[in-house]
Amino acid sequence: MPKAPHRSSATAPQRKWALLLALLIVLAAVVTVPYAAIALPVVAPFLPIFAATVTLTEALTAYLLMVQFVAVRRFYLVPLAGAYAYVAMLVPIQLLVFPGVFAPMGLLGGNTQSAVWMWVFWHGGFPFFIGLSLLLRQSRVHGALGQRVSVGQAGLLFSLAPLLACAMAWLALQGDLPPLINGNSFKTLSDSVAGWSVWGLNVAAVALVLLLPKKRWELVNLFLFVAVLASLADVSLTLLSSARYSLGWYVSRLLSVVSSVSLLAALIYQITQFYQELATTHASLLRSSARDKLTGVYNRNSFDNAAQAEWQRAQRSGEPLSLVLVDIDHFKRYNDHFGHVQGDFCLHAVAQALARSVHRPTDMVARYGGEEFVILLPGTRTEQALRIAEQARRAVADLRIPAHAPGLSVSFSAGCASWDANAGFPDFEDMLVAADQALYKAKAQGRNQVWAQEDQVLRPASAYEEPQVAY
Repeated sequence: MPKAPHRSSATAPQRKWALLLALLIVLAAVVTVPYAAIALPVVAPFLPIFAATVTLTEALTAYLLMVQFVAVRRFYLVPLAGAYAYVAMLVPIQLLVFPGVFAPMGLLGGNTQSAVWMWVFWHGGFPFFIGLSLLLRQSRVHGALGQRVSVGQAGLLFSLAPLLACAMAWLALQGDLPPLINGNSFKTLSDSVAGWSVWGLNVAAVALVLLLPKKRWELVNLFLFVAVLASLADVSLTLLSSARYSLGWYVSRLLSVVSSVSLLAALIYQITQFYQELATTHASLLRSSARDKLTGVYNRNSFDNAAQAEWQRAQRSGEPLSLVLVDIDHFKRYNDHFGHVQGDFCLHAVAQALARSVHRPTDMVARYGGEEFVILLPGTRTEQALRIAEQARRAVADLRIPAHAPGLSVSFSAGCASWDANAGFPDFEDMLVAADQALYKAKAQGRNQVWAQEDQVLRPASAYEEPQVAY
């Protein structure tokens, strides 16, 4: 299996944004702490909106992390995705059993302690999976697991997280668990081993992210730090807020949303970057595949596509269309005399001289095959096409490339054919045949000249008047 593509470290701007967000999280928590216990009104729609937001963002994050695992085979992404799938499963169940949302005592047969215990399992399970992912990433077996574990096996392991969430929810609903809340008061939770164990797990998760080597601080890890820091701030304010619907309680829920959204935003940004890189690479491949590698002008396939498109456009608009077939004179003798390396140099030099002879974006110079080239000239009549062909012929002559015989320079012969709305060819192939016939007439008349076929009559370039309007 091929190795996963290398992903560079997070950029300086990305680090600055993550640092700014982390500072805002810390600032929000610090500013709220002195007023955390202040009671606020019960906002009925708050919890459903909060739960829906967290569930959706956590589920999307889990999905994108598993997609990334399938692409790059980094096994630590499986438990990391599991962390988010675990929360996505547990949060809507907690909403159903939360007193006063859908029923005074909640649904699913829970009791007054069910919702708070689900909060414990939620905020304890999330950093547990995060820590498992980070420890696994640092282990020696991580690379081997990525290669040996199939996508199906990884999917089965991933599914353990939501199954564990269901088991924890059942325990909170049916288990004989000690009380952690009295009415709306969190004092028992704040003083309990369960509450501070959850806080300790979140501290450990933050520490594990910070202990990652700097070279591994990629975009995902950078905003994973933001997510676990927000989770730690969420737990801290909940334990300090003393009661539900206090200022600390509301702010802690908002921090839960920040924790959920942080990594998702980074993943979406990363996907956007990948698409941009893919589009750039695709455009580069298209450009390179359209060109002849030896000469640098367009290749035969590009010419065929462009010619058909321009032919159809000319048929619709009635505008003229011309093409010039070019053949380097005595190239086989040149190649035999100087060798293939020098022959390649000659082909490249002639091709570039032809390319410099056309100036409009719609004009095209392409290698037609071997030592033959073609110039496609949309919106160009015979006289203009011949003028361009003559300019190209003189440009090649000015190169003064020594030919196979003493005193001679490399030259070419060319044949031109044009179509217009008044009189033309029934299809493009007939136009090519006409240009080819004009090319062979130029060769038969001594080479190093340009001929054209118009109205089935072959004429040399000298038979046409110089156009009055410059090309």
